[in-house]
Amino acid sequence: MMYKQKLINFFFFYFFCFFLYCSENIYLIDFAYVKVNPNYTKETFIHQKIKIGNEKGKKFSHLQIPFNSEREKIKFIEGQTLLPNGKKIKIKPDDIKIVTPAEFTEYSSLYPGYKVMSINFPGVEIGCIIEYKYIIYTFKPLIEKHFWDGFYFQSTEEFALSRYELKIPKKIKLQIYEKDIKLLEKKESFDYITYIWEKKNVPSIIEEILMPPLSEIVPKVYVSTFSSWEEIGKWFFELIREDKNKEKEVEKFVEQIVKDRKTEEEKIISIYNYVCSNIRYVGLEMGIHGYKPHSPEEVLKAKYGDCKDKANLLRKMLEVVGIKSFITLVNTERKVEKEIPFPGQFNHAIIAVLKDNSYIFLDPTLEVMRYPDIPNYLQGKYSLICSETPELREISISKPERNLRKRIVDAIIDEDGNLTAEVKILPCGIFEASLRNSFRYLKQVERERQLVKELNSILPRTRLIYLELEGLESLENQLIEKYKFLTNNYGIKVGNKIIFQPILLDKLTDLSIVSLDERKYPLRLNLIYRKEEIVNYKLPEKTEIEALPNSINIEQNFGKFYLDFQKIDSGLKCTRILEINKLEINPNEYQEFKEFYKKISYLDKLPIILNIKEK
Repeated sequence: MMYKQKLINFFFFYFFCFFLYCSENIYLIDFAYVKVNPNYTKETFIHQKIKIGNEKGKKFSHLQIPFNSEREKIKFIEGQTLLPNGKKIKIKPDDIKIVTPAEFTEYSSLYPGYKVMSINFPGVEIGCIIEYKYIIYTFKPLIEKHFWDGFYFQSTEEFALSRYELKIPKKIKLQIYEKDIKLLEKKESFDYITYIWEKKNVPSIIEEILMPPLSEIVPKVYVSTFSSWEEIGKWFFELIREDKNKEKEVEKFVEQIVKDRKTEEEKIISIYNYVCSNIRYVGLEMGIHGYKPHSPEEVLKAKYGDCKDKANLLRKMLEVVGIKSFITLVNTERKVEKEIPFPGQFNHAIIAVLKDNSYIFLDPTLEVMRYPDIPNYLQGKYSLICSETPELREISISKPERNLRKRIVDAIIDEDGNLTAEVKILPCGIFEASLRNSFRYLKQVERERQLVKELNSILPRTRLIYLELEGLESLENQLIEKYKFLTNNYGIKVGNKIIFQPILLDKLTDLSIVSLDERKYPLRLNLIYRKEEIVNYKLPEKTEIEALPNSINIEQNFGKFYLDFQKIDSGLKCTRILEINKLEINPNEYQEFKEFYKKISYLDKLPIILNIKEK
């Protein structure tokens, strides 16, 4: 009887814990009210009420509200934690702190206004409710005589009520963009119009690996007073005009950088490399400190800046040598809704260099990307080129060959199955940038340890013999990686046979991106690339190849896979090529891509069997 009672208690406890873990966090109220004044100042009132349903929900106990103290004031109205037993614990003044984030403290001379209101809710546990209200007063608009805003009606948490209200003077002309939501109500009173959008009982989004960002797929509304993208581009173009009296400081500096450079391209490369390598990047999103960059002279002197500061310095330095370029606004995370001119859609600034009636896009914030490559997260995105004649233009997508990693391996397998290999890697594009970023701040011994760790995750029992890196210190040079290693017992001896996998370092083992049975959202790969691996095997003299995988060539609309084996004098040559030529896999082609990916993984594991001849 006692055993039965214990069993009942165990199952009760188990299901209770399971319920707590699986229960969702719910936004009981997700409400924003924005009032725009005739002078374009505004008040933003936020009211949120959240029920904590599981351990993940405890993150809501720490609220951080970023703001720019140079143009915004924040007032915390009230907040409380409602415990499951009905007890209320109110937020006290000691629970509220205004701080400068530690990571930006050293940059406060150029960005003094970046602050965060930090609030810790006491007593938060599963089953409780936290609620808070605050107002942000914007006393200085980001852009004079203009307003824009956006609101999202769905997230990874469930919403019982999601509501956005906008009160704006009738005289202000407004453009509205709606995605999967319609205006609920429009009210007029005196000189104002109030717009109301609302959704109730909105389910949570179940995230999928490598899905598009939530801001692309959820119901949303954008509002803007800009009439066109050209209007935004012209405004920004005029904003960055600098003081002509300070130009000589930059001119003298640029002259030293390009003194030995003859062609236009050589000058572009030298100036771009200097800004990438010598001006530290401060990771602030576009607009947090306004849209006007600091002067090129300030940034050159401080040796750091955010994206628009580095882009503006690069633009000015190119101008000194007669090369025309323009600051260009982009979004690093999501696609731009081109139907509505909305500055808030941009979070980053780069450069568009005018060349041969076209543009070369460069991002000087990524300090390891060689000219003329551009980060993969910008490719295929709409950009706003801020010139005398602004235009919204899509950044072209690089061909697979621009993101190429070529690996050449000379390998020896002895009669005991031990593997010795000399490796040479020729990367370009994102592969070169990634490799440079991994190694540039490390000492030689740290680089070797990192490589040993990576090798042993692929080839257990591996010892590194040497590592050489050419061209690491300068963006002027192609980066080349060379190393040699020894792996004991790579080939498994079974009787008079040696069995080993011919695909060494580039084998596809991680199938996590195709782990779902089906997808609701696209699979965003974000990178078009080509990987080539050529392995020349020297096999033991007294062996013959008994079993060899078949060569294969697979071509799909989203990629290619090529695997070939050739017997050569010393033993065997193995060639493997994997190419992905599509940034996004739609749900209706996911199954085909999944089979493609799984087949590659299977083929990469196929062994070669050597037969040891009798003496």
